[in-house]
Amino acid sequence: MLGELLSGNSPPLRFFSPGWLLIFVLLYGCGTLLVREAAARWQLQWSVLFLAVAYGIVEEGLTTKAIFNPRWHGTGMLSGYGMYVGVQWVWAIGVTFFHATVSTMIPIAIVEHLWPSSRHSPLLGKTGLGFAFGGFATITILGMLSIGTAEGERTIPFFPRTPLLAVAFAAVVLLCWLAYRFRGREMRTGALPLIPPVCFGLAGFFGQAFFLVIPNEMVKQGVQGATAVAVELTVVCLALAFVFIQLCHHGVTVRHTTALVIGSLMPYILLTPVHEYLWKSSPANPKTGVLAVGIVAAALLFVWREAAIGKDRQVQPLPRDGIQSDS
Repeated sequence: MLGELLSGNSPPLRFFSPGWLLIFVLLYGCGTLLVREAAARWQLQWSVLFLAVAYGIVEEGLTTKAIFNPRWHGTGMLSGYGMYVGVQWVWAIGVTFFHATVSTMIPIAIVEHLWPSSRHSPLLGKTGLGFAFGGFATITILGMLSIGTAEGERTIPFFPRTPLLAVAFAAVVLLCWLAYRFRGREMRTGALPLIPPVCFGLAGFFGQAFFLVIPNEMVKQGVQGATAVAVELTVVCLALAFVFIQLCHHGVTVRHTTALVIGSLMPYILLTPVHEYLWKSSPANPKTGVLAVGIVAAALLFVWREAAIGKDRQVQPLPRDGIQSDS
């Protein structure tokens, strides 16, 4: 719902149609379940980021192949911008950041704040893992074989060069291995003061807003693709620095993390009236109801924050036996 519905990519009439809803559950739902299960079983803290990035590559590099397709409908004015060795790097970096946060890490954070006592415990048995992996693999393969460029009512399958797909697959394997390699490693920092929760919210807001606005503005201003890639990578490095210096701070509280989640989702909530009333819709993908989605999301996030803070007062942190500290 965050990755497709709230973002406006799939408005309600499309999102809740049975076929599309099944696709989204198999792709986003099963993919995020697998990331969450691996994080719990391998005792991942910061290294779960490897899996979140791997998910983004699976969706946009292997399933939709959009990072290789300059005619992909979702790239807009970024189509072909900063394209080197067959990869649309400007769009690829932004969409991977989106999936690693909004599609993966934020849903996991929302659930774990509601059930903090289960935060470090696996939720799926062998059967559940089998269904999740099977559903995710099935929709990935079907997408790889069928998704492509929309031409009127038809979709022409797009197949990038085999080496590009092979490199994308190898990157996913490498990222999964890195997550496993750093299993059980926990970082707690305190060299710099912890900023207040409102600053966590602002960091999330401006991080998401940057990738929504600035790449398009760089296209309009005629900024060279290589420069745009460098700017995006700089912002990614700043985001990682925030994770290691602030999010991994020993004094971080639920108020900080809930503020980060709400701040990160707020740009998409604020854009819902723009989606519904200003941006052009198509008969196949009408924007009706997007504003209502934003209003409901804002209300639910407020309720979620109050519930998370209330549960934090009730539940004591679980011991993390066997975890090494890299401070």
